[in-house]
Amino acid sequence: MKHVIESIRACYPISDEALHAMQDKMEQCECPKYTRLICRGVTDRYVYFIEEGVVRTFFHPQGNDTTTWFSREGDIIFGMRSLYYGLPSEESAETLTDCKLYRMTTQSLNALYTTNIDIANWGRCIHQDVHCRLSRFFVERLQQSPKERYENFMKHFPGLINRVKLKYVAEFLGISIYTLSRIRAGK
Repeated sequence: MKHVIESIRACYPISDEALHAMQDKMEQCECPKYTRLICRGVTDRYVYFIEEGVVRTFFHPQGNDTTTWFSREGDIIFGMRSLYYGLPSEESAETLTDCKLYRMTTQSLNALYTTNIDIANWGRCIHQDVHCRLSRFFVERLQQSPKERYENFMKHFPGLINRVKLKYVAEFLGISIYTLSRIRAGK
């Protein structure tokens, strides 16, 4: 649980008591490559903490997948609408590698938010950070050239390009696989 604990504490310095309260609600699970953790149209019951592996989040507009995010060791995965409102997810998430995860029910996490100020503050910080990162990537996608987007991807997701299919990276960057290949070749 090393990566999960390091990530939790890097986001917010929760007490040992709060950390133990979270760990008591977690169960370990291992998922093979291409396991759907979150399914569009389904109310998700879990929040996942990634100890090992890579997960992508994606939408299905007009039946085509569009990768919207990558998560890896230390990251947390959840369906926003399910966690916040108890509604079906609008997007899906699947493992891109074999993954070692810890999961907690959304009900347990929401209960911890109401009973432990450290966990509530950690949750606030996680959501602030995610909101800021998503906003930055949205603005970059609108304002930057494909090459600049690729360079920022490499900076923000070091080493990930070697762990996922290039078509997912191209989808995430909003460019074609051919443009991505040209950028990587230095053309």
